[in-house]
Amino acid sequence: MAARGERSGPDPRSVMRRSLSLHVAVVLLVSALIVCILAAALWLLLGRPGLHVAGPLKSGDVYDGIKIALAIVAGAGGVVALVVAYRRQHLNEVSEEREHGRSFTDRFGAAADQLGSDQPAARMAGAYAMARLADEWHQERQMCIDVLCGYLRMPYPPDPPADEPGFTAWQRERETRKTVLRLIAAHLREDSPESWQGYDFDFTGAVLDEADFRGARFTGGDIIFIKAVFVGHDHDQVVFDEVEFAEGSHVYFRLAEFRSGTVRFDRAVFSGGWVTFDTSRFTGARVNFRDAAFSAGEVRFEDAEFSDGLVDFTGTTFTGTIVDFGEHRLESLHLTLPPARFTGGTVDLSRIAAFTHPPRFGLQSAPEGLLLPPGTPISDLP
Repeated sequence: MAARGERSGPDPRSVMRRSLSLHVAVVLLVSALIVCILAAALWLLLGRPGLHVAGPLKSGDVYDGIKIALAIVAGAGGVVALVVAYRRQHLNEVSEEREHGRSFTDRFGAAADQLGSDQPAARMAGAYAMARLADEWHQERQMCIDVLCGYLRMPYPPDPPADEPGFTAWQRERETRKTVLRLIAAHLREDSPESWQGYDFDFTGAVLDEADFRGARFTGGDIIFIKAVFVGHDHDQVVFDEVEFAEGSHVYFRLAEFRSGTVRFDRAVFSGGWVTFDTSRFTGARVNFRDAAFSAGEVRFEDAEFSDGLVDFTGTTFTGTIVDFGEHRLESLHLTLPPARFTGGTVDLSRIAAFTHPPRFGLQSAPEGLLLPPGTPISDLP
């Protein structure tokens, strides 16, 4: 019975030596087999010549035999040397890869610690460190992105506190959150040296009072703003200007609240993918879709509530995207979502540029607050 604290099991070094010996033996056997096969093939190609014994061996024949034997021994030694060199190189590469992975893990822990710091400057440095790590650690890039998004999902008051110390702390935290959003948005643009397009971004429940996604491209993955709160202060706003929602992307604004400030989708291009505002609430913000292009994909507003604020579609073109404000049945869930509710807000479609593929409303009469192009009865929009 082994003494307490004594390691049990085979010695790793002896295991490695046995593995190397087995490797060498296998290579030698394979080499000998190949030589035999080549000799047999050559013999067959030469017409199966017979072996003629010409009497006793001469001294020259003995020397030739010795040379052949030495050549075989040298060849075997070369094979062994190649195997040993290959194994050494392989072990070195494995060791370097392990050390490289350990350095990434250490950097990840350090960046996460900084993001959890009580000091605003350390949190901001942690955001940059985590973004840099995501650029370099391709294997775990999604995990680094999840940490940055997780930081934005942490509790954060949408309105600043009234007391001065609380307001100062709120402003400092706000700067850190703006930095995280700026880093994410920069990696979603075409000119980013390291693109994060196609990855998942989860902003569930996040409070967004200032963010600039201008020029970003959502080309795949799930972009989740479920239960997010969009709230602006003074001139602050959330900007999706010139964003492209391309094929393969799934963007969820479900249950989001557009409470105040301005949220802009000006000149945005809906060229594919799936964007949903279902069950979201427009309760006071101004949401602009000015000069946006709805050319493909789906954009849904089922069960959305427009109780205040303005949703402006001036200059927008509807040429192919399914834009649905009406009732929608989810067959897979056996659930029907009711049409959008207009209880005080304004949805302005009166100055659109093209209406060749108009939105669907599923209403018999236009509710107050829904402005359609002149001469377009809502009955024409099933």
